[in-house]
Amino acid sequence: MRRHKPPVATPLVMHDIRAAESFWALPASRLGGPDPLDYISMYANPGNPKLNIPAHWHYVSASRALSFGCSDLHGDGRVHELTGPEGVSGFGFELTMRLKREEGEKSPPTWPAAIMQALAKYVFQSESILCVGDHVSWHCPLDNSESRVQHMLMAQDSQLGAVTTPNGLVQFVQIVGVTTEELRAAQHWNGVGVLEIMKRMPSAGGAWLVTDMRRGESIYELEPSVAEEVENGIEVEGSNLSGVSSRIVWAETELGSTLAPLSAPFGKPEGAPEGDCVPRITHVESQQIKTTLQKGLLQGGGKGGATQGKEAR
Repeated sequence: MRRHKPPVATPLVMHDIRAAESFWALPASRLGGPDPLDYISMYANPGNPKLNIPAHWHYVSASRALSFGCSDLHGDGRVHELTGPEGVSGFGFELTMRLKREEGEKSPPTWPAAIMQALAKYVFQSESILCVGDHVSWHCPLDNSESRVQHMLMAQDSQLGAVTTPNGLVQFVQIVGVTTEELRAAQHWNGVGVLEIMKRMPSAGGAWLVTDMRRGESIYELEPSVAEEVENGIEVEGSNLSGVSSRIVWAETELGSTLAPLSAPFGKPEGAPEGDCVPRITHVESQQIKTTLQKGLLQGGGKGGATQGKEAR
């Protein structure tokens, strides 16, 4: 499990959430439990017109009595090691997400809650933590639509930040939907840099990084000068990607035949038709990946310094 420099804690800021118009709590049983998160709390946030922040749904991972799920709820060692107020609570973070509210929408969509459960399950099973700047390659529209928003970056929630509890420090890590082009920028450069670019573009998320599943343009199309900015970042800073993991299935097949996927990719929505959202690579792409990995290993042998970013898969 990767530990990182604790974020700066702020006073408890749950009043920011309670200022929202309405509240829903979706129990794990509604998501096909058992799941690691007992509840997903969902709030109708009016946004902030002065800051170009649209009305949106705010999702926060939670446990019973509006306590937390990935952090240490009980403080008695039954789930996480005891750390006390000076340490990190459980895995040290909770998940949030902000989804743009469509006109006339009366209740929040539930698919973000299912994604949060999937990520929490990954954390509990792998004992890996999700940090600000990390990315998740989902390879499928997050809401199983035709959207270009098919991957995720992790940011610090702009309103909730980090808090100190009796069981330790908790950071609120916000899921931000991104396009394939934005994911590649995060991989080749770093997630934090891409998030900062998105913050200055209201159409890409704005200051609060609100995910808009109807967004049809990447940051490159919204602001063409971004391409040069990212390239300069790559040239000067390089990539902070420290590791990539993948699930691979090998199977025998006759030469020239087509092999159907043996398993769905991580994140494929339940009930989706066979073949939907299943990524495939050609022989040429396979060789390119192999060559790139070999080159990276040779160059990385003499390169010092720890990297911070990683890919969750």
